[in-house]
Amino acid sequence: MPRYGPPDAFETPRFSGPRTFMRLPHVKDLAGVDVAVVGIPTDGAQVFRSGSRFGPEAIRSASVMLRNYNPILDVDVCERLSLVDYGDVATVPGSTVESVERSAAELRDVAAAGPVTLGLGGDHTVLLAELRALADV
Repeated sequence: MPRYGPPDAFETPRFSGPRTFMRLPHVKDLAGVDVAVVGIPTDGAQVFRSGSRFGPEAIRSASVMLRNYNPILDVDVCERLSLVDYGDVATVPGSTVESVERSAAELRDVAAAGPVTLGLGGDHTVLLAELRALADV
């Protein structure tokens, strides 16, 4: 069973490749995965200043500089955990109700597969989808 983590920055520059969280591999098969990063790009509940639907993309772009080793705690996260970027769940622009239902359904499948989900949002309704999914599992 493969263990997942980011590529070595000395072999693959941080500015190359597709944008995933912490440069983790984009994987949909969650067998043996401990943590799955899932984007929930929605802002249908925003009344003023929409744009939080771009949050998962922005977080992934900013996370390129994250490193898996913490020298203060002397912990290498990827030695202990298998981490992947699952990608984004399907949302419906303009329909908060449908977006929450679709997000909850897909997050339910991810949670049922076993990994801890790390959700990247979107507006505040992403929490409702996450809680519904986890309550079912």
